[in-house]
Amino acid sequence: MEFMDRVWLVIVAFAIGGLVSSDAFAQSFEAEVTPLVETSCLSCHGDRTVTPLNLNRLGFDLTDRETFQTWARIVERVEQGEMPPPAMPRPDAAVVERALGAVKSALVDANLVARAGQRTPLRRLTRLEYQYTIQDLLGIDPALALEFSQLLPAEADSGGFDTVAAHQGFSALHVRSYLDVADRALDAAIMLGPRPATVRHEIDYAKSQYLYFISRAKTLGLGIVKQLDDSYVAFFDFGSTYTFHSEQEGFHVPAPGRYHVTLDAYPYQAYTPVTVSLYRGIKAGAAASLDELLGSFDLVGDVPRTVEVTPFLRPGDLISPSVADLDLAPGIATFPFPIDSTQGFADVVKDYKGEGVAMQALTIEGPLFDAWPPESTRQLLTGVEFDDADAIHLTKDPYDHMVDIVAAVAPRAFRRPLEAGELEFYTSLAEPLLVEGRPFLDAVRVPLRAILSARAFLFQAGAPGQLDNFALASRLSYFLWRSMPDAELLEVARAGQLSDATVLRQQVDRMLDDAKSARFVEDFAGQAFRLYELRATAPDRGLYPEYSDRLGQAMERETELFLAELIAEDRGVEHLISADFTFVNRSLAEHYDLPGVEGQHMRKVTLPADSPRGGLLTQASVLKITANGTTTSPVPRGNFVLANLLGQPAPPPPGNVAGLEPDTRGTTTIREQLEAHRSSPVCASCHRAIDPPGFALESFNPIGGFRTTYRVSGGEIEVDGRMKPAPYTEGPAVDPSGVTSAGDAFAGIEEYKRLLLEHEVEQVARHFTSQLLVYATGAEIEFADRDEVERIVTELSDSGYPVRTMIHQVVQSDLFRNR
Repeated sequence: MEFMDRVWLVIVAFAIGGLVSSDAFAQSFEAEVTPLVETSCLSCHGDRTVTPLNLNRLGFDLTDRETFQTWARIVERVEQGEMPPPAMPRPDAAVVERALGAVKSALVDANLVARAGQRTPLRRLTRLEYQYTIQDLLGIDPALALEFSQLLPAEADSGGFDTVAAHQGFSALHVRSYLDVADRALDAAIMLGPRPATVRHEIDYAKSQYLYFISRAKTLGLGIVKQLDDSYVAFFDFGSTYTFHSEQEGFHVPAPGRYHVTLDAYPYQAYTPVTVSLYRGIKAGAAASLDELLGSFDLVGDVPRTVEVTPFLRPGDLISPSVADLDLAPGIATFPFPIDSTQGFADVVKDYKGEGVAMQALTIEGPLFDAWPPESTRQLLTGVEFDDADAIHLTKDPYDHMVDIVAAVAPRAFRRPLEAGELEFYTSLAEPLLVEGRPFLDAVRVPLRAILSARAFLFQAGAPGQLDNFALASRLSYFLWRSMPDAELLEVARAGQLSDATVLRQQVDRMLDDAKSARFVEDFAGQAFRLYELRATAPDRGLYPEYSDRLGQAMERETELFLAELIAEDRGVEHLISADFTFVNRSLAEHYDLPGVEGQHMRKVTLPADSPRGGLLTQASVLKITANGTTTSPVPRGNFVLANLLGQPAPPPPGNVAGLEPDTRGTTTIREQLEAHRSSPVCASCHRAIDPPGFALESFNPIGGFRTTYRVSGGEIEVDGRMKPAPYTEGPAVDPSGVTSAGDAFAGIEEYKRLLLEHEVEQVARHFTSQLLVYATGAEIEFADRDEVERIVTELSDSGYPVRTMIHQVVQSDLFRNR
């Protein structure tokens, strides 16, 4: 059937459904639900009550969106036992069963009619999916693919997954951006001409004239390094922004590409492990703006170490070493420490006894290429040969070459075989340029640009109903790899085997075991657990001086590795509530008070029995995301538990209710502020569910450190018998106790997690299943989808809802295999 014919039939079916559905749906459940409403509901939800819901005025027209959603919410609350309230008489079970059955049946029917046979609308690739697709399709460097994708319009913030088609936009700006990015991507993929020279720049810090000058400068702010025979020593992290970076020593990046960077350094006067880091940045006045942490490395004892990274650098970039985890000299409490304004740092660091890092040498070599022309060029220009002069050599008619190139690229880009006429259409776009005698490379860009801007490339297509093998391969690949199918997956689809349940299961396991599944883990955690918000706030450096880029990076990796472990080992979803393991490096282990962890590499550790950690909620990433950098509040943390773990978000506050202002002076606790806030009955109804999990998490500060008291700004500390100003002091005691909305009391996070394990594991599994389905299919879970979600949850209950098995169940489900 032609596409427009199918569209017309859908429109007709929807129109007919709209004409008959109102009366049919009302008749189907009004008679069955009325006895329950009259006997158990109207006393609280009638004309003379103050509750927002008036069932006398609700009506039964399920074609009205608001009416539909209200009845769906009524079913949900009755099924969960929330209505009637516990203090009210219980209605006859048979009456409830008949009423719920009738309403649910009518809601499902109305939902399916409104859908008109198609659950997921046409879905556009997200920016991240586009990034990975052009990276895999064209073979360009991941850093360039990321750079190009950021030129596309940002995804709309819908509060859910950016894969949901109903929330995606497409405008003239998108079209212009896709054309621009296609040109840039082709520039990066097709690189011919002379090979860029690889340069090697060696910086011997001991011979640096610049470091020699500033080590002796008296001006306040200079003199921050100490000269040794073989190096210069850095004692404080801020000094590296204008002392050790590569541009200060005469290195300028000559051409874009990957560069091999090594740093030779050793600890100085260090009695504990110290850290040296490498950053990529740009020049910002006299200093360097350090944009990206490339790597962190521990230096132990007095052993020199060579550390290395291979970043992508562009002209204008610089490399800068930095230091961290350095203990101050005895008698010094904070840095910067008071010095005589006529003295400068030079005289101070001369005899300074604190820990430091001696920088010996920095070497930068690049740009690096395994071959020239690059592999991306060779793969894209199928059948074209390259001579020793770095020029192309055509072995047949240019148009025939064009046919070969389009025939190789387009099916991979479109994730399916080409339809009749498509090969000729895209190839013919180059013909006018060939006729004019234009260079072959100019001509070949025209069809390639059109392919990268085509609907079949930018959108996940497929007819309504069951997905064919190629559409199924595409949906599966973008689910687990965030990119196009690889050769094996396309071959299985071409053989018509992917729709077989056993073959599909084998492919899921293969894809989950592939390194590209890390893309799914990072993006799913970034959205489902809000990790993408980790750097949205900067912790107050006075209140939380222990926070750093390195610690933030470790926080993020902990959650990603934790989720990857649940998938790899097929662990149950109860581990999201509580687990006896996590992933840390030395920085994060010190933050968690976990002894015996050395080095900056992340590794799995078993948690001590008395550790407050374990599970998603006590990971520092989540605790930082749900705080504002200065103070904590039970409200955002409680909302995270309800929305992101349980899938039961509280409604937004009324517009006339003011939010809570943080009290950094410690004159009132957040619990005291909330008690006043909840004096309004409107606020109290929601806070009964929001506040308890938030109270349980009050034992953790804004950067996820465990605490028994709040930090407040100001105060004094004693140093060498004298009182000196301090950035913060300890304030009131933390009270992490509470009572759940079900009436269960808890003393702190451990008891609260125990209550979740006793009562909420099934709901966690239900929500996690729903999240996977929404993320994978690009459509929200609607009322008609609930039975399929419940089927998956029920089938996994006896095995503890294992996560990898849950992914298999999602992929095998009708919701995944149908559009």
